[in-house]
Amino acid sequence: QVLASQPPDGGNPKRGARRRDPPRKALGRSMASLARALPRRALWRPLRPTPSLLTSRCAWRVDLFLGARRCLTKVSGEPITGIADDQLTQTVLMVNPAGFRSNEETKEDNKFMADADGSTDITKVVLEEWSNLVSSLQQAGVNVVTITAQGLPDEVFPNNWFSTHNDGRIVIYPMKVPSRAREVRQDVIDSLKKTFGLNAGVVDFSAWRESGLALEGTGSLVLDRPNRLAYLALSKRADKNIAEMWAKEMGYELVTFGTADRSGEEIYHTNVLLSVGKNFAVVCLDVIPSDTERANVIAKLKKSGKVIVPVSLEQMENFACNCLQVQGSDGTVLAMSGAAWESLDFSQKGVLESCVDTVVAVPVPTIERLGGGSVRCMIAEVFPAKVPGAKAVPENGNSVCSLGSETGRLELVVVHEPGLEVDAVMPWTLEPMKVDECFNRVELKAQHRVFAHLLRSRGAEVLHVKDLLTAISTQGDGAKRRLFTEVWGEEFVDHVGLSNLHVGHLITGYTRGPLDFEQPPLMNLFFMRDPVFCVPGGWAVIARPFFPVRQLESKLLRAIFRMHPKFADMKVYEGLHTDPEVAIEGGDILVPDSETVLIGVSQRTNAAGAQKLAEFLFEHTPVKRVVKVYIPKQRAFMHLDTLFTFVDKGVVLTMPYFWSKPSVYAELARRANALNEKMGSNQRQDLDEWTQDPPRIEMLVKGQPSPKKYKHAMSGLMAEGIVEKALFVCGAEGSWPTPEEHAARALTEQWNDAANVFCLAPGTVVAYKWCSRTISHLQDNGIDVIELDGVELMKGRGGARCMTFPMRRSNVLED
Repeated sequence: QVLASQPPDGGNPKRGARRRDPPRKALGRSMASLARALPRRALWRPLRPTPSLLTSRCAWRVDLFLGARRCLTKVSGEPITGIADDQLTQTVLMVNPAGFRSNEETKEDNKFMADADGSTDITKVVLEEWSNLVSSLQQAGVNVVTITAQGLPDEVFPNNWFSTHNDGRIVIYPMKVPSRAREVRQDVIDSLKKTFGLNAGVVDFSAWRESGLALEGTGSLVLDRPNRLAYLALSKRADKNIAEMWAKEMGYELVTFGTADRSGEEIYHTNVLLSVGKNFAVVCLDVIPSDTERANVIAKLKKSGKVIVPVSLEQMENFACNCLQVQGSDGTVLAMSGAAWESLDFSQKGVLESCVDTVVAVPVPTIERLGGGSVRCMIAEVFPAKVPGAKAVPENGNSVCSLGSETGRLELVVVHEPGLEVDAVMPWTLEPMKVDECFNRVELKAQHRVFAHLLRSRGAEVLHVKDLLTAISTQGDGAKRRLFTEVWGEEFVDHVGLSNLHVGHLITGYTRGPLDFEQPPLMNLFFMRDPVFCVPGGWAVIARPFFPVRQLESKLLRAIFRMHPKFADMKVYEGLHTDPEVAIEGGDILVPDSETVLIGVSQRTNAAGAQKLAEFLFEHTPVKRVVKVYIPKQRAFMHLDTLFTFVDKGVVLTMPYFWSKPSVYAELARRANALNEKMGSNQRQDLDEWTQDPPRIEMLVKGQPSPKKYKHAMSGLMAEGIVEKALFVCGAEGSWPTPEEHAARALTEQWNDAANVFCLAPGTVVAYKWCSRTISHLQDNGIDVIELDGVELMKGRGGARCMTFPMRRSNVLED
């Protein structure tokens, strides 16, 4: 059955006069005639009327993806769940082309575009073409979601900036030109999440545009979803490196190839030369100059059971390949333009009609001529989430703050990119700034920006402190005054004058000249872990850092929570922050599961802070166990997370012999003291901390009056089922000639935060690449390590975990 929409002045679309038999019957009777009619070089083969050809025949196996140990995947790809992706969807999104016009920014590499001749009212004609396509798809039983445009020239082509996936994820892509980058819309993303249960995370690659790189969605990537194959024609809009990152993240095998049009130039998008349906593929093989790459494309299509419909260069130029198969109410639908359909010969049409139930062919000549794209470009597929239990996130505080573990897939995180505040660090201010070295600000910012992008690319929503502050200040002078008063006090604001303050001062400090600060800079703010932390039950807790200069950071975060609308309904506990007897920092708080919290009693968190937090947790949250972990009060071990972090559910990375044989460290301390004395140094290590007060734990249980005490901390954590397995900095215990040699090497890597890794998902962590021995040990034990080049970041004595304030994690991969 063919649905052919008439030209804009021809009225409503109507059904073709000819009725066809069901596709399988028609195919069975017409194979011989089709074979005779096809050109000799045609690369199609009979579609056997059996279900096996319509699905992948590749084997299934259990494999690892992002550390998920119980993840069912295909050999050809690694989705995050055991649910196979659909190739077809019945729901599509289309954007009203209110601002459509020829885009000068995209003409450079889109040779399909032409200039407007000024003879017609473009807006009226384009809207009519678009409306005819929408109505034709709806008549075929396709659910079309229409979106109002912002007035940008190419918004009618929404498939380039986002894609949706059955595993519940949304992917945002980097667009080549600024006008197209502005098409990315948070309101559309939020609506997709809410309506279609796409809450497994937003994988955001869009920041790569700032580096001049692009990967324009399903224009660049033509997906065979069930077989986990992604076809990519390399071009200025399809960067191979980003595509490889995409493929690794999404669990696809990437099939790349070069192209050349009549003039030898690259074709801008893959979807104008290739369309992959459920059981067929339309492709212009003539534009793939490499024999090897062309043969590879053919082999991949054949292996995945596709009937190959080859088209000529002229047919491709009429957008014959720019078509899309979707699901309708009465069967499958092939959507393409009128020009594309008419460019096909009888045999090609016959094959396609045999592979689908309905063809929707709608003339869109103005959009094709001025926009350089056709019907497939106008349609963004919407695949509802198929993750078990996936549902829309409730619009309340719990959707912002929800942390039930250290290892669930990261969904929402707050960071701060260091800026001008680091310029206050110089040799004479190192001690009060609590750092050991001066920074190269340019490199520091660049390395942190890479880190933030890494978090976004793995599916997390990344909030920046400065952006949150800016949003508050735009609410008016009243909000701005309240913001500064919350942090610096009313007296100071009146003294300086509100008009002389901007939100950047809250971070960089208020100064009248070099080092002449009236309010100090928040040098350590990029270590977001410490001033605030989240606990089970949907609570954010304002900490009270040990040093006064860092207490300003907590005041700043408290003001943001009070004033930013995103956090309006979030539960916030401020009782620690206002108690002068308390010292507590987020680096000492770890959440193994929704009923257990570890609190390090360390250089930065005192016993009073640990006890007060425990009392709050038992009274207001689902937590039933609080474990106080006592560690030496040394700068090298300033927080619990400097020597103990979770890398997977029940699996920790920690220091060798730290818990089992503290005497090893006492011996190293003795040797170091002796060496320092010989060298004339007064630097000494405290042996008593290792011999008289070694690391230990006390476990408080809700409802029980007395704590459980374990002299050997790791044994106690394992006995209580909190830790199942321990991995160690610089390798397994017993892998070095002596424990002392192992501990000495581990202390060196730990000084550069080898143990302070950050978990993105079960079994997937970020670590500084400098810590090579530790990384090797993690990888040998099945942990996926993403290496971060952070030489400048390391100078602050904080690792990847220190630089993050995670607010929401999913537990889908842990259950």
